[in-house]
Amino acid sequence: MTPEMISNCQRLLSECDAVLIGAGAGLTAAAGIDYTDREKFAEIFPAWVKKGFSMQYQLMGYTGWSQAEQWGYYAVHLDYVYFRQTANPLYRKLRQVIGPKDCFIITSNVDEHFHKNGFDKNKIYTPQGSYGKIQCSRPCTDAVWDIRPYFERLQRSLHPTEQYITDKNAIPKCRNCGGNMFINVRIDDTFIERPYEIGQERLLAWLDRVKDRKLLLLELGAGYSTPVVVRMPMERIALSHPDAAFIRINKEHAGIPRAMAHRSLSVEGDISQFIDAIL
Repeated sequence: MTPEMISNCQRLLSECDAVLIGAGAGLTAAAGIDYTDREKFAEIFPAWVKKGFSMQYQLMGYTGWSQAEQWGYYAVHLDYVYFRQTANPLYRKLRQVIGPKDCFIITSNVDEHFHKNGFDKNKIYTPQGSYGKIQCSRPCTDAVWDIRPYFERLQRSLHPTEQYITDKNAIPKCRNCGGNMFINVRIDDTFIERPYEIGQERLLAWLDRVKDRKLLLLELGAGYSTPVVVRMPMERIALSHPDAAFIRINKEHAGIPRAMAHRSLSVEGDISQFIDAIL
């Protein structure tokens, strides 16, 4: 991350009329919520350390638990990564970097940190869902509900040390069919996408609106865990706008496709350090 590279990034930000931010898990980690952080896991999830786990990432997609155990884990997880998280210094700095530029965001992150830190909620597309909603696991309906009332019942029945739900009546049940529920995030083909279709429509309309303006695509921490969600769409959008500039910041996967390398900057490094340097 040389001074010349930072200067070039500052120039592109200054010259552009609009910014499309593409954000992945690397941004969440840089902001302090790292799903591979073993030390933080031991602090937040002591009961799950006793069960043999060492990081949150290991429990993504895990199925070997009861409903009481699953919702005990998610009662703590949601509190830590969603409800307790409000103002975040890194996201606030990113908002400062963008300034008054016309900006839209596509992100695989489901923690809603962007709109919690000053970005326009109507210019954010979250195709992977949101921790703020809950759905039927079947699903029996395409309805989704606010997760807060369910979360509050879980919190009241959370065992303080063993981190499981002590009252079976506190475990979320679908108000339509009475079946099991899960957070409205993409884990398989039961995911209800309907609430996020309007975000996609707004993104496409925004891209059409800025097609003749100077566009900068700023990709932050989008790697290869789910490349079809952010990384590949960002590349396709860049290639479809022949005059657009592209900046990719990634600790491990900062490579740029050859077809757009002449108008791109690859920054292999820490997102937090990059934003501080830009400021």
